[in-house]
Amino acid sequence: MAFNWLIAGTDAHAKNYSLLIGAEGRSRLAPLYDITSILPYDFDLQRARFAMKIGGEYRLRDVGPRQWQRLAADLRLDRGALFERLRDMARALADNVSDIRRAAEREGLDHPLIARLSDALVARARRCLEAIDIGIAATPSGS
Repeated sequence: MAFNWLIAGTDAHAKNYSLLIGAEGRSRLAPLYDITSILPYDFDLQRARFAMKIGGEYRLRDVGPRQWQRLAADLRLDRGALFERLRDMARALADNVSDIRRAAEREGLDHPLIARLSDALVARARRCLEAIDIGIAATPSGS
């Protein structure tokens, strides 16, 4: 859910998530698939909606620190740890997108849509990081 929030992946339905059952019944989340972002397309982001609620909200524009705090409470997660994980993911996204874009270009994948997506993902990661920092500042230690 966090990754889809970061990339504005509005098509992440529950059916896109799977568990892998391993030895002795151990389970883990399967690798993500069918991942898309609406960012490079001509779409009104004010109308964009997630397939699943995050903290009670479907609308991309309405998901922020308060909704992540609510999700943490609903799932009985440590809010501080959740915000730190969101922060780490946002930083990694911003740091890695340009490298991935350059690697794609070296492989001959040089399409305007890739450039538009790359630029939009970096900008979105920065905006999400600002929102996360607000959430961290509002989260009491040990919560």
